[in-house]
Amino acid sequence: MSELPKHISYSSFNTWLECGWKYNLTKLHDVPEKYAVWFTGGSAVHKATERYDKLDFGKANNNDELWNDVWFNQIKEDEELHGDMNSWEFRGREDISWWYGEGLWMLDRWSDFMHPDRGWAVYEDFIEKQYEISIEGTTVKLAIDRVLTDYDGNRVLVDIKTGASSQRHPLQLAVYAWALAKEGITVDKAGFWDARTGSISMWDLNHLQPERVEDILLGFDKLRKTETFLPNMNSCGRCGVLSYCKWMNGTKSKGYE
Repeated sequence: MSELPKHISYSSFNTWLECGWKYNLTKLHDVPEKYAVWFTGGSAVHKATERYDKLDFGKANNNDELWNDVWFNQIKEDEELHGDMNSWEFRGREDISWWYGEGLWMLDRWSDFMHPDRGWAVYEDFIEKQYEISIEGTTVKLAIDRVLTDYDGNRVLVDIKTGASSQRHPLQLAVYAWALAKEGITVDKAGFWDARTGSISMWDLNHLQPERVEDILLGFDKLRKTETFLPNMNSCGRCGVLSYCKWMNGTKSKGYE
């Protein structure tokens, strides 16, 4: 059993909200989550859009060549860590071939979204910026996809989403806005960019003021330190560590009680 991680993140908080026991298994017991194709697809899209915005095309001359370079390097990297891609989990028709083709279209949609005629531009060097923010005995780690400016000069916080599920709440954006504020950067707007449609949905963060966001993060940190890891049976259908779960009598749950 590992020690409780010394840092927290929005991702780990979201895992704890999804299921406290899953957080316990993955963060304290280092139980490996079953690897899925969409992890590779999402990582490749983020890396490709990052290189596009940084004008880091390498030997590539266009989006197709850039995508191929990123995609096959990502496949190689992930197969070394997680085994043959043919063993990876996928949903419906969204297998590895689907992600290869759709990923290129996602990159094309991003390049169209960022076309100068649309008024968007990267604010300074805010591309995949990483932060470590210290708050009352813990550290919050974050990686923020973009801060852009629009036609009117507004600073816009943007998170890129590649999944099929629509976003139901802007808490993730509020956490990122809180982190930027800690670093002295304010944003005027915030939104999720949907890689499947090429559209951006803006969210109002006025009801999620920085002090309230910090309260939420501190509350999470205090509860995890008291080992409050309640299971959430509503999340079992999409759980990647179900076989290790004692609550579901998983085949590998012995020793993880």
